[in-house]
Amino acid sequence: METARGAAQAERAANQVACLRFLADADEARTVGVISEGTGLSRPTVHAVLDDLLDAGLVEATSPATAGPGRPARAFQFARDAGLVAGVDLGPRGARAIICNLAGDRIAYAEVPPNGTADLSLIPQALEAAAATPEPAGSRHALDLGRLRAIGVGLPGVVEADGRLRASLAMPHLVGLPVGELLAKELGQPVAVDNDIKLAALAEQRGGAGRGYSDVVYLQIGHRLSVSIVLNGVIRQGRHRLAGELGAQRGMRWTRNAQRGQLVWSARPTGAEVLTAAAAGDPGAQAELEDFCTQIAPRIATVLLVVDPEVVVVRGGAAADSGALLRPLAAAVENQLVFPERPPFVASALGREAVVLGAVGNAFDQVKSGIYGIQDVPSPWDRITHPLTDTLERTTR
Repeated sequence: METARGAAQAERAANQVACLRFLADADEARTVGVISEGTGLSRPTVHAVLDDLLDAGLVEATSPATAGPGRPARAFQFARDAGLVAGVDLGPRGARAIICNLAGDRIAYAEVPPNGTADLSLIPQALEAAAATPEPAGSRHALDLGRLRAIGVGLPGVVEADGRLRASLAMPHLVGLPVGELLAKELGQPVAVDNDIKLAALAEQRGGAGRGYSDVVYLQIGHRLSVSIVLNGVIRQGRHRLAGELGAQRGMRWTRNAQRGQLVWSARPTGAEVLTAAAAGDPGAQAELEDFCTQIAPRIATVLLVVDPEVVVVRGGAAADSGALLRPLAAAVENQLVFPERPPFVASALGREAVVLGAVGNAFDQVKSGIYGIQDVPSPWDRITHPLTDTLERTTR
């Protein structure tokens, strides 16, 4: 009897997910007949499921007007504005926040500069700045942070499973703090915390340049050089959550001019500027970039031989300049490998927003039952990582 009851509950949950996904992908309300046809469920089953979803506040009923005689058929739509999910990217240079509705549509965005040491108070500040951003036309609800159901946060450093920051060269003043616990208490909602580069890799794999691949290596060349790995569609954390932390090897330096992991450039002040100059044909910048690629190639080749990924996603500056980096990097790595098989090197599709998009997506992944109130609803990565449109208002404060 218990087995039969469990099977019935599982089937009911699957039917709820099927109807909810169908309505979430729809741009307007749908009738029972259309939902039945789209999901393959019988009309009585759809009626029963919709009653459950109405009670849960996940679906809204409408009664469209009809020109002819007869009672108009009720239509139903996903209550996408019933709740909010947010993501925050916190670093030494400030914070950026993004807020999505329950369908994963991005409805607000803001950036805030560092407040001295860039402490945890920047996270609620960034959320408040995003909440103050006007929502796109057509929204039916005010953007109230009281509707938040989960928050994802990305931090630079080694983040424990419970949200504690164990080590960080970029933000040493936060080391040892139970970040997840502190923020959950302050914000009143579940908080999912992880390493920023790992979240960027996840976002690229789910909806960026690594989409369609299960095994992805993500390489970020910025103020520091960072690596993260996604295997079988999941962030590779490792037993001690140190996977990808190549800079933690004692005495290891990515390049000759690296200082405590910080990359120092000669041709221009920053790596992004060196890349732009190289793409524009500057000989000095090109020479420095080629030498840089030659220096880091042995480490990258080692990662590729250990992981054997399907693709390497590289973020190093503006997408328009990416070829100036990808070409010498791929060539330098190729010179380190014996076997001809090697993954393609492709430019990041999400750029500087990869971390914050990964943070909000990770919140959906980790807290989905709390967000929707039903089990196994797929996270809306397609909508989260969709190219920015007018539905996302930007503010810099």
